[in-house]
Amino acid sequence: MLTILGFVMIATFLVLIMAKKMSPIAALVLIPALFCVLVGQGAHLGEYVLDGVGDLAPTAAMLMFAIIYFGVMIDVGLFDPIVRGILRFCRADPLRIVMGTALLAAIVSLDGDGSTTFMITVSALLPLYRRLGMSVVVLTGVAATANGVMNTLPWGGPTARAATALHVDAGDIFVPMIPALAVGLLCVLVLSYALGLRERRRLGLLSGAGASGAGADERDERGHADADADAGSGTGVEAETVLVGAGAGTRAGAGRVSLSKVRPGGGAAGPGGPGDRPRDADGGAHSGTGSGGAAHPGTGGDAAPSGSAAGGAAVLDPHRSTLRPRLYWFNAALTVALLALLITQLLPIPVLFLLGAAVALTVNFRDMADQKARIAAHSENVLNVAGMVFAAAVFTGVLTGTGMVDEMARTVVGAIPDALGPHMAVVTAILSIPFTYLMSNDGFYFGIVPILSEAGAAHGVSSLEIARASLVGQPLHMSSPLVPAVYVLVGMAKVEFGEHTRFTIKWAVLTSLTVLGAGLLFGIM
Repeated sequence: MLTILGFVMIATFLVLIMAKKMSPIAALVLIPALFCVLVGQGAHLGEYVLDGVGDLAPTAAMLMFAIIYFGVMIDVGLFDPIVRGILRFCRADPLRIVMGTALLAAIVSLDGDGSTTFMITVSALLPLYRRLGMSVVVLTGVAATANGVMNTLPWGGPTARAATALHVDAGDIFVPMIPALAVGLLCVLVLSYALGLRERRRLGLLSGAGASGAGADERDERGHADADADAGSGTGVEAETVLVGAGAGTRAGAGRVSLSKVRPGGGAAGPGGPGDRPRDADGGAHSGTGSGGAAHPGTGGDAAPSGSAAGGAAVLDPHRSTLRPRLYWFNAALTVALLALLITQLLPIPVLFLLGAAVALTVNFRDMADQKARIAAHSENVLNVAGMVFAAAVFTGVLTGTGMVDEMARTVVGAIPDALGPHMAVVTAILSIPFTYLMSNDGFYFGIVPILSEAGAAHGVSSLEIARASLVGQPLHMSSPLVPAVYVLVGMAKVEFGEHTRFTIKWAVLTSLTVLGAGLLFGIM
């Protein structure tokens, strides 16, 4: 009976959140509370919940302060020079632009929020794709896959969920996975190189003689000289986007647009006013701005605020009041030290980010009102993340306390051939690829992974191995129709979701399999 009720509880949870009949937080609380009563253990509900809260409190603290820390680092401009450097690297070369897309998406993903990553990446690079007549679906595919690899950071969402569901430390999951994830990121860069090379060849054939030779080189060099001059005058990210993007426009054979009028997001305000839109080489009009799908903020891209190119440009605004250029090297050193301590695990991750956030706020914003404003600016993400973790305490507490998970595990173990038992980590990794695409991270990590972990334990496979294996599917997950942040990505880039899916799915699956292969090679799972 417990087995049946356990599976029915998980199925009810999955159906309700996938059909968007309930929010994940509400479903994580109300459904297990109801089933706890149905199994006749309602009197123990409080005990189960408090046990779960005690186990998950460190994870919640880690997520809360990591979001505040990286949010502050974006506010003060830590990543702005990196964005400008990548834009300089891109020049008007399709190959460099695609590789720059992967690099920029991976770096900005350090903040753990998919929507922010996509807003910054699309706002900075969409003008270059438009001016060169490049395929914008390459931008969305590469950005989503790179973000998927980086989404496995301890504060990114999936790792925290796996740690929460299996009651293990997020650092113990993530740190041994670093070599495999690095290979996954290398795979994304190699794919970016191949896709960029294909785009370079395609545009060369389409552009004809006018796009090559001394004329193109001269335009590129002139564009760089102008970009460097304007960058020195304090125009920052906007100047880089304007000049590199516009310089690429002539090469693609697009209509000439005033360099001073091109703006991040692909829009152009020419003599005809803001309504004018740039045209690709095929002469079709495009708009670089668009509304993302409405969603709720969250971590790891599973939930994200609605976005637009205007929102991304605001994040990159070189004149925003929160910039702290004089403290740049302090903030860079603080971030490097924080990441080094995280990898060496000299202190627990929650303590590291609690201390890091406190130092970052105190040094960068001396005024108490400014500190409160920065915390308030990121409070929506923090509240949603903390709420999700503590709501999960009800789900995991009931599942464990009532004995349902043990009974379900015994059923699953009985259905798995003995030959596959010792390889449950590999089974979990393979299942994570379709499962995290077809369901939300909440459904997979709180509903499926605990059962797989119990089944693995029966064959001597540790919970940590199962947790690491469950991260393998994340490169594909970030293109799932159940991830609100992906609608921000395709909406800003003006790409049909189906087109994005057809292009991305094969590359994302290849990246996931590469991570799995590297994990097996390094003995991580």
